[in-house]
Amino acid sequence: MKKLIISFLIATSSLFVLSNDDPYTTYTGEVLQCNFNNGKDLDDVLNMVTKDWYNMAQSYPASYEGNIVVPQLYASDDGGYEVFWVGFTSDNNAMGQVTDWFSDNGTKVFAKWQNIVDCSSWSQWDIFEIRESKSDSAEGDNSVWAFHSCTFRDGKGVSDIRENDKIWNKFFDSLGHTGGVWRWWAAGGSSLQESNDFYVNMGFKSMTEYGIYRDARLQSLIDDTYPDSISECKPPRVYSVNNIKAFEG
Repeated sequence: MKKLIISFLIATSSLFVLSNDDPYTTYTGEVLQCNFNNGKDLDDVLNMVTKDWYNMAQSYPASYEGNIVVPQLYASDDGGYEVFWVGFTSDNNAMGQVTDWFSDNGTKVFAKWQNIVDCSSWSQWDIFEIRESKSDSAEGDNSVWAFHSCTFRDGKGVSDIRENDKIWNKFFDSLGHTGGVWRWWAAGGSSLQESNDFYVNMGFKSMTEYGIYRDARLQSLIDDTYPDSISECKPPRVYSVNNIKAFEG
């Protein structure tokens, strides 16, 4: 995602007008939630997307990064999804360009995808970068995402985000954290049943780095120094991420 940095804040609604400080880097994300067809598995997905989709995506009209994401730590009531496609562009316009192009040119590749998985959900997201990753995502990289479902505490709201994000960044700096952190706001196709306000996605280079964060978080709760003073977040769902392509159009 670092390769897709844009230098201005897209104010899609008054919700995102945070302050006059330096604007957040933003992205648009898309997520397909899927299950494997009978006899298919993760190897089938990875073989297809690293060949057929990868070659096709060379012709995309805008920058796009694709990832295959699978559950690592999850609960039985999470919907039972076995694999996710997660893609990023610099903004909604770029996502629209890619979607239109794919509709016109991706029929054969999408048919191969549908032969492997059955997807029941396709959604888009407005993503704000809280913490920039220390390194660019490279094709073939593996990492870990921890997704937290969060709700503002009483009396807190969007105007409190920036100062709290500064506190979080100091906390992550103290851990030597190298991954990025992003806040996801629901957009087109997102579930209307969700009652949370947003998601926070924390990136880690490994489960070891994730464990370091969890230990430090626990200690901060014991010490009453926990850095989040504006929201309540549920325990995270943890995913293994396979980076397929970081493409600059």
